Amino acid sequence: LTIKISNIIKEELAKKGIELYDIKLEFGRVGENNEIALIDEVSGGNMRAYKDGKYIEPLKLERLILAD
Repeated sequence: LTIKISNIIKEELAKKGIELYDIKLEFGRVGENNEIALIDEVSGGNMRAYKDGKYIEPLKLERLILAD
């Protein structure tokens, strides 16, 4: 599940010319069947990324992620 979610995020960032370096994902068990699910938000604050070889600060990354 971690690899699947990370790859989706990596692909979406790549569309904006952003390279994902690493990401922190938190999972928990939910529902009657105790299924494992992503329980944390995906935001600029829980990942490190680069654009044109330069590190992007979390707040700037957040703006780039949300930009059309």
